[in-house]
Amino acid sequence: MRRGKAIVALAIMMGLAICAQSGCSVNHSQDNDSQSWENVQIANPWRDITETEAKKLCSHSFGVPAGAENTVWSAMETDSHALVQLSFDLNGDSFTARAQVTGDRTADISGMYYEWTQQDDVTLANWADGQMKGKYYRYIGKDEWADLCTWYDEETGISYSVSVSSKDLDGFDLQAIAEALYAD
Repeated sequence: MRRGKAIVALAIMMGLAICAQSGCSVNHSQDNDSQSWENVQIANPWRDITETEAKKLCSHSFGVPAGAENTVWSAMETDSHALVQLSFDLNGDSFTARAQVTGDRTADISGMYYEWTQQDDVTLANWADGQMKGKYYRYIGKDEWADLCTWYDEETGISYSVSVSSKDLDGFDLQAIAEALYAD
């Protein structure tokens, strides 16, 4: 319950910050001591892009795993490097993969804010000739499970993540999805 309140508070703060930064407008009028709000606009920091544009924004990005459906590429511009995102469905679950040049091994680009109940070190096949070190995280809640895999490429300075949440991920292998994202 506390996590839910924290997420709502964070979303409100982010919305207000975006609104203040983008100069969004709120028009309101009073009618018989009641307020009605019209034209409330908050800028969406994400924009849809193509896979080709994703490769230009983050040259060593990732590819669409075989069998993925409903693929959507998007990007969020930042002060330094764009955050590239691929959303897709695979085997009945929805995934979010992200890549960004951060130059920081500890950067968290996942957008996942859970109190992780499990954390393990992994080595990803395909990436860095099978020597890519990463982290695997799992959250198990009453009505939701969440998995996250993160890794960092020392040579390119790119941080990566792939995540999924569902009612039950028992026996699920997110590391295999991370490995399937590799594109040469």
